[in-house]
Amino acid sequence: MQHFKGTATAVATLIVAACGAAPTNQPGEPGMQTGVDASNAPEASTPAPPRPVDIARQKATEAYVGMWRDMAAAATTSDWQSPTIARHATGDALGVITRSLRTDHTDGVVTRGEPVNHPHVSTVDSTETPALIMITDCGDSTHWLKYRLDGEPFDDTPGGRRSITAEVKLQSDGSWKVTRFAVQEVGTC
Repeated sequence: MQHFKGTATAVATLIVAACGAAPTNQPGEPGMQTGVDASNAPEASTPAPPRPVDIARQKATEAYVGMWRDMAAAATTSDWQSPTIARHATGDALGVITRSLRTDHTDGVVTRGEPVNHPHVSTVDSTETPALIMITDCGDSTHWLKYRLDGEPFDDTPGGRRSITAEVKLQSDGSWKVTRFAVQEVGTC
């Protein structure tokens, strides 16, 4: 410990001595820099604005994950009429979600937990002005299971990892929504 203390003192002394040393050259003498030459200064780089395709990929992915979060929230009470399920889904996707929740409501079933998603953009229809994006996912429903209202499991089917594909489209209002999706059997990814 004493060795490090002495070393730190020596380094601090050198730094103070270097900072306090007066320049040996006078202004205008060779070797003395009196100002910054703007032509030699590094240029400040501004980041390139995001490309439309990158923005579209991000928004489509957010819509996809948002659809599952909205569905999971509505599934806790099997509320097929929840206005939140239409925030990120439309068309066939919204129909599938609504019918699934209504069936669960009729059967006296609720869902607990949340799905875990790992979405990846698989295709984009255009790099200039994207309007349709396909997403692939290996969703995990291990901790997103159905229960009867009395708390008993609805069935003995465990959750697990499933291959999912989804179509996400740009809407006329500028939002992105999932229009179709397909979920495969447990173990498909």
